[in-house]
Order: sequence, then C-alpha cells, then structure tokens
Amino acid sequence: MILSILSTLVYKTVYDYQITKIEAALGSMCDKRVRMLQNQFTVNVNHIHALAVLVARFYYQQNATDTKQMREALAGYMDSTTFERPLFSGVAYAERVVHSERENFERQHGWKIRDMNLERQPSPVREEYAPVIFCQENIAHVNSLDILSGKEDQDYALKARAVGKAVMSGPFRLIRAERIGVFLTYPVHRSTLSPSIGVEEQTRATAGYIGVIFHFESLVENVLWQLGNQMVLVTVYDITNSSRSLMYGHEVKSDWPMMHESKLELGDPFRRHLMICIETLHPYLGSQPSLQSQSSPSVC
Repeated sequence: MILSILSTLVYKTVYDYQITKIEAALGSMCDKRVRMLQNQFTVNVNHIHALAVLVARFYYQQNATDTKQMREALAGYMDSTTFERPLFSGVAYAERVVHSERENFERQHGWKIRDMNLERQPSPVREEYAPVIFCQENIAHVNSLDILSGKEDQDYALKARAVGKAVMSGPFRLIRAERIGVFLTYPVHRSTLSPSIGVEEQTRATAGYIGVIFHFESLVENVLWQLGNQMVLVTVYDITNSSRSLMYGHEVKSDWPMMHESKLELGDPFRRHLMICIETLHPYLGSQPSLQSQSSPSVC
C-alpha cells in the first residue's frame, strides 16, 4: 500500500516536472515564431514604403511635365520588379483629389472617376476622391475606381493617413491563389514629414494611397519552413472583432491538452492578432484532438 502511494507520488512529481518543461519550451518556441513573423512582415511593409517614396519623389517632387508618361513608367516599374515582392499579388496607387479639382483631373486623364460599387457609373459628388491612376497589369480593371466610394476601402485610407503608416484589412481568401490574404493600405506624402507632425498636417500632406493584396498565409508558411520544427502546430487569428478570424492554420478547439498564446504585433494600431502554438507529438500529452477548418471570405 505504501509502495503504491509512493509510486503514485513519484509519477505525479515526474509528470508535473515534464509538463512544466514542455510548457516552457512551447512558450519559447511560440515567441520565436512570433518574432520571426513580425520581422518578415515588417520587411514586406518596407517594400511598400519604398514604393511610396518612389511615387512621391518621381511623380510629385520632380515636377514632371508629362504626368501620363510618368504614370506609365511607374506602372511599368511595378510590373518589372514583381519578383522582388513575391507575396504581393497586386499593387495600385490612388491619387487624392479634392472636389474643386475633379473636373480638371478628369479632363487631364481622359476618363471619369468611377464608383467602386457601380463601376460603370461616375463616383458621386463628395469633398474628395481617390481614383486609381496606375496599377499592375494584372489588376488593370481597378484603374479610375474611386477607393473612397467603397465603405471598407475608405476606412482603410482614412486610417492610413491618420497614422501615417500601413493599415490592414481583415483576412479574406484569395480565390486564384487559394490562400488567405489581407489588403494593405499605405499613405503617400508629397514630402518628407517630421516625426512630430500632427494628424491635420499629415492629412494635408497626403497625396494618395498605395494598396497591396498581400499573401499572409504564404508568409507564415515561409517562416515555419525556415524553422523546420513539425512538433509545434501554429494557428494565427485576427482577434480585432468579437468573433476571431482565421488567418493561418486550423480552428483551435478547447480540448487541446497543451497550447500557448502569444500576442502578434503587425504594426497596425487598429487591429489585434494572436498566434496559438500547440504541442502535438510529446508522449506525455496523449492523443491529439481533432482539427476543425474554418473558411474566410473570398475575393479574386
């Protein structure tokens, strides 16, 4: 009887010790994946920043007399350097136009600013517009569309110019790529701004917006492939709203024996993200619970 009790106590002590070690190791591995993903995401956002600087310098600061030629050159540059941005499936630039300049703008470009919801119709009268003036060839259908005429796109544009950096959409499924992506919006300024500039001055300095379709799921896959550890199952969520949205992996159920949650900071102050890491192969944890897939909204 005494031996049985002692054996049970020894087993429980060893078991608790092993579980504590696994939990610590899992937390460390999850935090490492978060850091790598944050760093790689920042690298991709820096590509957008470089495009914004390019547009500002050559389209606005050079005082080009042939703006059509400049637009064609920038669009050609985007197409010819696509290989540098393998996780981008479409890049477009929308110029900010106030209503008093609309008539002259449309005459200069030779087309009407179009409504995003009714693509064949002119954009309704408003204080300002943001029509796409050049883009990559694969998304040429968005040219002349006013992004401020779409509720979500308007929200992204106004947030981006308020904070002066990239903002993200919620996750959606890319039909052609069969991957989950996000839409990134980045403000373009006519000149270099002071770090202490206020929101109103930043708004006035905004010349337009770069929009990018970004393959987020592929980015996570690339990061995990670099680490090469299959013992940890990773799931990434957008938890901005009350119902969390899957960005990578499988839906996590509550019956997992061991998991670790790490906050994921992707630079957008308006959105919240979470990484969940799960230990799957350790003998102390028993059998693996089932996985549940979750679909995201789909767009082309």
